[in-house]
Amino acid sequence: MTVGMDQADRHGHQPKGHSMQSASPRGRREKGAVPKISKGDFAPKDTENSPAVVSIESFEYTPAYFARWKVSASDLMLLLVISMAAVVVRCYKLSNPANVVFDEVHFGKFAGKYLNSTYFFDLHPPLAKMMFAAVGRLAGYDGVFDFKSIGLDYIAANVPYVAMRLMPALLGAAT
Repeated sequence: MTVGMDQADRHGHQPKGHSMQSASPRGRREKGAVPKISKGDFAPKDTENSPAVVSIESFEYTPAYFARWKVSASDLMLLLVISMAAVVVRCYKLSNPANVVFDEVHFGKFAGKYLNSTYFFDLHPPLAKMMFAAVGRLAGYDGVFDFKSIGLDYIAANVPYVAMRLMPALLGAAT
């Protein structure tokens, strides 16, 4: 039998350690009421009398809920250092080569078609290509460069390829 925080036992008593301020006299939660959760309710010491399953609908996210994740200043500093290292590694020599490489043939071509409002069919979901088109528009790409084959020169065609490469590099560092 699954027992949630909002359910009383057969005698109408609440499980030990759980405060139910919005409970009715029979021990059941009133419809729409959110119980107040104390810090101890998230880690019951007495597992025999505590509920086996706690439903997410019964939680009110309070600072006590997040207090169990103790993050020190050194942890935050380590996270910052690792994040910065990820950005540096992913953005190192981003402008080299100044030619069309691998998947830029496809992503650049579709970005140009979005910018020119040209109809096309693509089997894959469009979000990434639309993001490339948006970044290209912001960086000044007009959609004229055709990304026909690998090795075409970006500099001669005045394509803002570094900005378009920067988007996936930063998103990759963010993950």
